[in-house]
Amino acid sequence: MKLLISDSADIIIKRKSDGHLFMSAEGQLASISQSLGINEKIFGGLGNKPLAIMRGQKEVTSTIRNAFYDMEILSMTQGVAINEEGTGTILKDEKGLKVVDNTGVLEVTITGTPAGTTAYVRNTAGETATATIATNKVTIPTGHAVAGELVTVAYSSEVEGKVLTLDGEKFAEAYEVQYHTIGYDPSTNKVVKDIYIQLDHAVPSGDFELSFENGTAIAPEVTFDALTPANSTEIGRIYEVDRV
Repeated sequence: MKLLISDSADIIIKRKSDGHLFMSAEGQLASISQSLGINEKIFGGLGNKPLAIMRGQKEVTSTIRNAFYDMEILSMTQGVAINEEGTGTILKDEKGLKVVDNTGVLEVTITGTPAGTTAYVRNTAGETATATIATNKVTIPTGHAVAGELVTVAYSSEVEGKVLTLDGEKFAEAYEVQYHTIGYDPSTNKVVKDIYIQLDHAVPSGDFELSFENGTAIAPEVTFDALTPANSTEIGRIYEVDRV
């Protein structure tokens, strides 16, 4: 049956080592492609006629691109599980802090909780100087700013949250990948088929890119190389199921 397919696909990806499941209904792109590493004609006889075609090295690759940023997608490229309750130290900055004169000492007040006693103060001229924190008061270095000036202060702060480690000795693991999309009857525009594409043993390439640009949404993308599982010749399969 001829079908009209105009949607992307819902994505389900299962990590084979522990069964961890990633599901997305926000896929912008879910593609699958096949190429042959060997696809060569054999010629011979009078006139050097084409006699046969030698084929082999079938390669199947799959690419997903999500509409939204999701750390799970980056985790696939790293071979490292997300630590749901991680901790760490970041540099936090507070902008627009007004310098006040406290009996001859110029200072600003921060709202966060610093880790340590060192801060960095950026004045309106764009110059940065090291300063000292005492509780939530930051003393402005001599000559760096004047009373009433608005400055930015950066300081170390402890945080808790999800953590994904970029480990130079770990690489992407193997996954099972499934795409699900729908097929329309071209004459009625009614959904009549569910299309499922499965890859049994797919390994992410390990490449990823995050480009932060004004007005441009982050859409993480990862490419999988589909391999043949042990004791099998099947790389995957495509199902076309009647919509009930």
